[in-house]
Amino acid sequence: MKKAIKTILVAFMALTAACFTSCEKEPTTPANNGNGNNGNGNNNNGGQTVELNGTSWVGKYNDTYQGYQAKITWSLDFNSETEGEFYFELVVAGQPQADQTIPFTYTFDGREGVISAGGMGTSNFTYNPDNNTITMNLMVEVSNDGSTLGGVTIFYPRGQEPEDPENPEDPGNDTVDDGVVPGEITDQFPANTQWSATQNTTYHTEELGDLPMTLNYILDFNNNHIALLNVSATVWGQTSDPQLVRFNWTFDEGSNTGTLTTKGVPLPFTFNPDNNTIETEFNFDVSGGGTAGGNVVFNRVETKALVVRI
Repeated sequence: MKKAIKTILVAFMALTAACFTSCEKEPTTPANNGNGNNGNGNNNNGGQTVELNGTSWVGKYNDTYQGYQAKITWSLDFNSETEGEFYFELVVAGQPQADQTIPFTYTFDGREGVISAGGMGTSNFTYNPDNNTITMNLMVEVSNDGSTLGGVTIFYPRGQEPEDPENPEDPGNDTVDDGVVPGEITDQFPANTQWSATQNTTYHTEELGDLPMTLNYILDFNNNHIALLNVSATVWGQTSDPQLVRFNWTFDEGSNTGTLTTKGVPLPFTFNPDNNTIETEFNFDVSGGGTAGGNVVFNRVETKALVVRI
């Protein structure tokens, strides 16, 4: 029975376009502990476990400071099973600012973790086995005026950062993927916000009939008009790996409406300021037949951010 459920989850998450389209990617090598396991750390499949010990990551965040372009580069090293360090670099208007090395301790359960950096605070982070990335909220506070830079940052294994289309010689976290191109940097709502939703539904199978299924959504709005949606399905206590879909986003503050777009397919959404929710309609054509999805209401997630003061 467990094998049948696992097969169903794998088939379910091979989604095809109905209201949005996801691309099929070659399998990525999950994080490993760097101690000769040859990448056999995995995403909780087959009893294998992701290990961050000995891995190195790079995350870049494009922002503006007093009208000037600002680029933050975070180098992230997990030096042991409980300790690591950031190396922080900031360039404003082409001028390098003071670098910092920031030690931290961390916990990690194979999918989610918490980094603690003393007086700088803590930050939750998530490992995504679908594309071998780490996502966390990182901020920089400018001490002389109290302004902040940074936000939700995506980390890639060092040496595997995608190319920045605005500067091909300088890799960054802005990437062309699924037909989505980064847009103008903005601090307009809903930039740098995270939202979650849970949807209970049924999925029909020929082998087992109608199965109760829970869809779990995490939606991140980045400050460069890109939104990242992670979708996972849970059937009888077993959860599939998340599937990542990348969108461009636009939002009109006057009407509290916006659009998520991927590969030219628009998906309208509405923000309700009275209860701080986002509502939209996701409908999936499922590989192997059947449909899933429907009306989804997202609630805002208050994420912790590590704050570096310069």
